[in-house]
Amino acid sequence: MGLKKNTIYKIFIIFFNFSFLLGDLVWVKYGWELFDYITDARSASIGNSNSSLNIKSVHSTINNPSLVYPLKQNISFTHQTRFNGMINNELVGFQLKKKSTIININLIYQGISNIPDTRNMLLDWGLDGQFGTNDIGEGNGIIDDGERLDKDKLKFFNQHQFGIHSAFSKEIMGFPVGIAYKIITYSLDKNFALGVGLDFGINKIFEKVSLGFVMKNLPTSGLIWENGRIEGTLPSGSLGISYMIDYFKTYSININLMGKLEFLLNDSSLDSFLSYKSMSLEKAYGLEFIYKDKIVWRMGRNNVNNFTGGIGLVWDPIGIDYAFLKPINDISIGNHHIISISISSLWLKSKISN
Repeated sequence: MGLKKNTIYKIFIIFFNFSFLLGDLVWVKYGWELFDYITDARSASIGNSNSSLNIKSVHSTINNPSLVYPLKQNISFTHQTRFNGMINNELVGFQLKKKSTIININLIYQGISNIPDTRNMLLDWGLDGQFGTNDIGEGNGIIDDGERLDKDKLKFFNQHQFGIHSAFSKEIMGFPVGIAYKIITYSLDKNFALGVGLDFGINKIFEKVSLGFVMKNLPTSGLIWENGRIEGTLPSGSLGISYMIDYFKTYSININLMGKLEFLLNDSSLDSFLSYKSMSLEKAYGLEFIYKDKIVWRMGRNNVNNFTGGIGLVWDPIGIDYAFLKPINDISIGNHHIISISISSLWLKSKISN
């Protein structure tokens, strides 16, 4: 039965990759950002720079698939809202064990409501104010003199994305090597798309220094829409480093410093750290102060230049993390908050059974 399942998975992956050669392929910048920007509060508060540091969270494998930690019977819930509730993100993470392999499972959802559709609002009748005369300005898609928008034709639609991120890690030649398999469904008004993708990660610890290398969307990830259109996303790579400072452990204080450089093939912007044509190099960094493994203060900066910060509180069997993200341009409308709660499933079961 296991062999049959493996064969089915291989056939599905091969079929999907061959569809890129046969379908209407278009290369796009976006499509898989669901797995890049929706993370737990702890990762967000340190700028998502933890591609080398195993923070012992089930969500760590979203940044690096090799960061699978020993099995903990915990379930983690994350909620994030933006723009006065217009955008809502949800993240649920847990672990499964199959024989000797631990698998991190993350379920991700994003919903965007009341997106305005203005495509049919323009009364594009030209200078004479009548349709069908083919005069100057008619049908040019521009609001000319005498033209206006018809507010009765304003419509609204919703967007929904749901993703599954599953990762496992095996040690190869002394290096923890992780592979993540991603599935995404995309619903945009009446349109629907399905996609699969692969991530690859390596992590190595040298005393107090930890290095991480990640390749995402290998060899490429894509979305197949119901009309046959295929949107491909080019792979990206990142290199992370972290350092643990324990000089203050007599005071029960540990400090983690971390940084990450990310190489993108098709996503340069004015805010990029370095860029050449469509390619760019982005940076992210963070630090956290840990007191008695119970109270944590964090800050950082992510790869889109948001200042980040947050706190964490741990009381077995419950942990709570909070993150705050603030755009560098000081526009308050972009500020948003993230809250994560981790609960022991064994403790939860005992409470429910009682």
